[in-house]
Amino acid sequence: MKTGVVLALSFLALALGGLFLVSTLSNPSLDLWILARDLGLSLAAVSTGVAAPLLHRKFTSDEEEAANN
Repeated sequence: MKTGVVLALSFLALALGGLFLVSTLSNPSLDLWILARDLGLSLAAVSTGVAAPLLHRKFTSDEEEAANN
């Protein structure tokens, strides 16, 4: 159950981050600070979407090994 929720939220973060990145790159702001903010937010969303399932798998397998020992 937890893995499904993590994967669903991860997919949502990837999708929204990717859409925001495409939107930012297709119509960039003329203000450098706004452009940097938009790029930072979209890259943070994409990286969170990629890292979340990997970290969830790593830490849940560690908990299962500790419970079995």
